[in-house]
Amino acid sequence: MTYNTLEDLKAYSPSFLEEDDYNKIISLIEKEPECYGRGCFPAHVTGSAFLINKAGDKVLLNHHKSLNIWLQFGGHADGNSDILAVAKRELEEESGIKDFKHICFGETKIFDVDTHIIPANDLKNEPEHAHYDLRYLFQCQGREAFSISNESLELRWCSYDEAIVLMNLEDKGVRRMLDKWQSLEK
Repeated sequence: MTYNTLEDLKAYSPSFLEEDDYNKIISLIEKEPECYGRGCFPAHVTGSAFLINKAGDKVLLNHHKSLNIWLQFGGHADGNSDILAVAKRELEEESGIKDFKHICFGETKIFDVDTHIIPANDLKNEPEHAHYDLRYLFQCQGREAFSISNESLELRWCSYDEAIVLMNLEDKGVRRMLDKWQSLEK
């Protein structure tokens, strides 16, 4: 059975008030057939992976090279409408970890939804635009050793408290994901 991103998004129930942007994402997907491509402006759909260790008490964070901030793994769909597959691909490419499983969050496969602005990039000839990001939760199943890709400065397994220190707490979406993860442990 093929994963249908739009159907899953419509079934998703935001657990935090700040996630009300999911209606914008639904609208973009329904109205813009090119929304999965990075050339779709002023916004396009992206996929992210939030990876926790086997014990569930640490998250693997990525010090993103071009943005110079700590984030979960993720990236462009490059035309693929299966955003869960996009998140898996990005997780493998950016961490080198291949032995993980997807964890459903409630009734859907989606862990979190977020919209955020990406600054203009003159080198790539890209205007400022929005990423409509669908985020999925994964858990390591085997070895937790990682490799650093050319997109990252550093990777690090972090507890909740360590992640709070490293990540940009001005970003409500990042804090929301950390808080959701903590709610799972209880």
